[in-house]
Amino acid sequence: MARHDALTGLANRQFLREAFERLLDESQGKATTAILNLDLDGFKAVNDAYGHPAGDLLLRRVAERLRACANENDVVARQGGDEFVVLRADLHNEEEAISLAKSIIDLVGAPYDLDGTHADVGVSVGLAFAPKDGRSADELIKAADIALYRAKANGRGTYRQFAPGMDAHLRAKQEMKIELRRALERGELEAVLSAADKPRN
Repeated sequence: MARHDALTGLANRQFLREAFERLLDESQGKATTAILNLDLDGFKAVNDAYGHPAGDLLLRRVAERLRACANENDVVARQGGDEFVVLRADLHNEEEAISLAKSIIDLVGAPYDLDGTHADVGVSVGLAFAPKDGRSADELIKAADIALYRAKANGRGTYRQFAPGMDAHLRAKQEMKIELRRALERGELEAVLSAADKPRN
């Protein structure tokens, strides 16, 4: 139980990490492994509208659909909240993982009947591949997270594959926040009123 999610019965973060490290050891970093990071689109609205019991039931139904998409050697895990991960090893090519991402989007995105309550959610997917995008669990999950962020920014209900430099705008945004905070602390910012905001005599 310590390595599985109590709500859905899926593997948890610890199990996922152990499985990934084992796969890397067995393949010696030569076989292609894909990690798909998934985030539900619209889950919070369902949870807020119908309550946590409906939200929990929805998560269990999503887990069932993910199992239906996966093959017997895949690792399907719940990261927490409405975030899931699918780990697939020994890929023949990257297109196999892209096809899996499309199947997940179609199946998970179909309507749900939650004991009489109807719900619609979508799913966004971020894809990364080992050893190309990372050789450790942390590196690969980070790459898939960046791809997931881009998928959600591009309209949700879609997938994106990690590419070098994809996180450049994220780094620039973070650096801008840091610089703005420093400028505020040093008193280097001042409000500029537009013509419409300026007081009239």
